[in-house]
Amino acid sequence: MTPIRDHMRPRTVLLLAALAALILPLLAACGNPTPRIVVEPTSQDLGERAQERIELAYTVRNAGDALLIIEKVSTSCGCTVAELDRTEIPPGETAQLLVSLDPVEDDLFGDVKRVIYLRSNDPDAPEVSVEFNVQINKP
Repeated sequence: MTPIRDHMRPRTVLLLAALAALILPLLAACGNPTPRIVVEPTSQDLGERAQERIELAYTVRNAGDALLIIEKVSTSCGCTVAELDRTEIPPGETAQLLVSLDPVEDDLFGDVKRVIYLRSNDPDAPEVSVEFNVQINKP
């Protein structure tokens, strides 16, 4: 090799490494579409309520570029029921998470906090949770 080529070799290697560092993540992202779950709002404060049935809703959105599949919905208490209007959400679309709590059933009153858990095929967030708080007045 000539001295000029030997002198340029470290620069060429450095340039190729920099290009690979920029291009490889882009290629990986293009080749692997993934779902991404977003639930809004993440928390709701319902204030003071009478001791009667409470219903509220959350929006579940697929912000990814592959089909989002909700595998399981569960709650922190058996007195809270949570249901999705659909479990498969295409990219860019939404589903409604409908939640209800019947404080009369278990004679609940005072400060109540409940958490709803959603398990999905989102590889970065396989389980997310949302919550609500309410002050239930004693009858």
